[in-house]
Amino acid sequence: MDAQYLLSLLVLLIATAVGLYAYLVTKRMKLFEKRIALLEGVVERLVKHDKVVARAALHALRSIRAEDFLSKLRAKRRRRYIAFYIVYEGNEPPSPQEVEKAIIRAIERLGGQLSVALGGVQLVYYDPERAAGVIRCTHDTKYVVLAAMGIIRKVGGKRAIIIPVRTSGTIKRAKKALPS
Repeated sequence: MDAQYLLSLLVLLIATAVGLYAYLVTKRMKLFEKRIALLEGVVERLVKHDKVVARAALHALRSIRAEDFLSKLRAKRRRRYIAFYIVYEGNEPPSPQEVEKAIIRAIERLGGQLSVALGGVQLVYYDPERAAGVIRCTHDTKYVVLAAMGIIRKVGGKRAIIIPVRTSGTIKRAKKALPS
């Protein structure tokens, strides 16, 4: 075989391959262009109905958040009891109502009203002579309550600080943490 014949055969093969490749690329490009046109149509329809889609998405998000919130409320909450001392200024110790109000106000400042609602915070024991008490909360909000106790600087209009001593799962153990 002649070298010139082989060279022309090679050129013919390359030209056929390039032509086939170009044909496939243009066919794919047409398919790609069709898909883009279809997507543009979908986007245009979404733009027309933008308000409806946005409203539907917002309602879906709200219902998911509401469902999460309700499931948290339905879940059984384990209780925690926090024993504490109050160091106060003056001769008269603060009343139990003032102590509970100060703690709840501090929790609200720190974690918001949702923390107060979920926390179920309540003063369950208070001894004004020792200025010591036990407060009940849920296990979820224990750390928020402890942090809130740390930021209290006034109780009932008088300067005071609340010092948490121990966290327990029962009132009995929490009371034992407060020496007589």
